[in-house]
Amino acid sequence: MAENRFLAGVGRALLFDGNNLIGVAKTLTESTFNFSISNEEIRGGQGNALFGKYFHDSNLGITLVDAMFKLEYLAANLGVDINMGGLSIYESPSAGEVVGAGGVITLTNAPTLMNGSLLAWYKKPSDANWSIATIAQSGSSYTITIPDGTAGDAYCIKYFYQNENARSIIINTQYVPKTLHLVIMNDLFSGDSSDIGSATRYGRIITDIPSFQLDGNQDLNLTATSAATISLTGNALGVNSDISCEEAPYYGTMTEEIFGSSWIDNVIALAIENSDMDLSQGETETLLVRTVFGGSVASQRKDNSNFTFAVESGTSATVSEAGVVTASSSATGDTIISVTLTDKNSIVAYATVSVSA
Repeated sequence: MAENRFLAGVGRALLFDGNNLIGVAKTLTESTFNFSISNEEIRGGQGNALFGKYFHDSNLGITLVDAMFKLEYLAANLGVDINMGGLSIYESPSAGEVVGAGGVITLTNAPTLMNGSLLAWYKKPSDANWSIATIAQSGSSYTITIPDGTAGDAYCIKYFYQNENARSIIINTQYVPKTLHLVIMNDLFSGDSSDIGSATRYGRIITDIPSFQLDGNQDLNLTATSAATISLTGNALGVNSDISCEEAPYYGTMTEEIFGSSWIDNVIALAIENSDMDLSQGETETLLVRTVFGGSVASQRKDNSNFTFAVESGTSATVSEAGVVTASSSATGDTIISVTLTDKNSIVAYATVSVSA
């Protein structure tokens, strides 16, 4: 395993609205984390010396910028859902629409109201200005009549209609941006010059933010020489753990995943929580074993299936493959039991079992 590794490149993101996966961002141009916390200096005495700092107002801000437009992102920023169907504009093909008898043109789609009226706009391809026509309805048929229109002439036509195949959102005047569940994956690379695999992905950092409150700000900058990017900017909200006894809220988790690695590779020692065991004859107790890791990694209790148990000396107790110690019903005294990490047998710890009558 490489001792040095670097984090590079933009991440990929998964966005959940409740249990719905609303987006997989594979075309991000930016995925930024901003960790911050305010502090107050505690000073006093001669010279007003600094004795400590009190920290408060922590914050985790996140910015994602996607090169591709996604209506889901805009809807989340505006705190609305996407609806099937939406306003569209019919524009006739370049050849125009052919006028029938009496100057009538039959419309292709059912029009929708414009300022309370059914209206269409028309002109000949050579005309500079558009004229307004009132749309007439007969059953499910919609037509306009062009004054002085000659059968066989071609006109350019425009009108509004509801396209049931489109998707739309409502841009409210007052809105509350959505709170999403955000997962971001960033690539890790080996930083060891001697590592022949340093040019390939070595692992990844997975950041899980259970409650990501969007700030609702969105700019769509459309110019003649560039494509508009769409951004998701907001802050992680504190959540309470439902899987541990920790009472302090947290913003999320960040996991370093090294491809092909095993937690066993990082174990430097074993620690038995009940290494000094006092039992009465016939009594049983299960050994509780913790793995101790190098660096700043916290120790962790592991299932006993990962260990090999054996009696090193003494006859007052036995131990099973599952680490269950049974005191003899006829003998007393001390028994030494060894615990070995099965896949790394150089890592050993010992427990002393004292059996009394």
